[in-house]
Amino acid sequence: MEELLFYTVDKNYINYLSEFENHVSYNKDEIGHSRPYLGIVLKIKNYQYFVPLYSYKEHYRKYKNNPSFFLVYDRKNNPLAIIKFSAMIPVPSNIKVTHVLEYHKQDKKYKDLISSEYRYINSNKEEIYKRANKMYIAVTKNSKNFLKTIACNFKLLEEKSIKYKFNK
Repeated sequence: MEELLFYTVDKNYINYLSEFENHVSYNKDEIGHSRPYLGIVLKIKNYQYFVPLYSYKEHYRKYKNNPSFFLVYDRKNNPLAIIKFSAMIPVPSNIKVTHVLEYHKQDKKYKDLISSEYRYINSNKEEIYKRANKMYIAVTKNSKNFLKTIACNFKLLEEKSIKYKFNK
């Protein structure tokens, strides 16, 4: 299994998808923050999906274990982030809407944080793929379930991502 890298997504593409689906997350810089909108890219079915990474918040402790997210920890088992499968979006492979994070341009504190996240994510990539696929199937195959209410409409976004390819 190949190494999982951190990516950012072009904000024009995010804005485009958010016209059709309200569960699409916005880039942090769009709401006054300077940190990049960071995530990993996974192959799910016949699509590449950008899966966003969110900084850990205390209220995540209350989340019940389900396929919509994956907690990321440091070496001391302190939570650092969550990977949010419910907010993953398809990304076209024939045009560049994702870019590998420019690690060298980040400040030391942020580099340390993403290094810890990177280590944990890559040591758990099989579980990450398993949960991403489980989430995808739960949302696209089952007619009624809780996960559909909190997730992006993956099939709709796949259709729209194809149209974005031809519009740009």
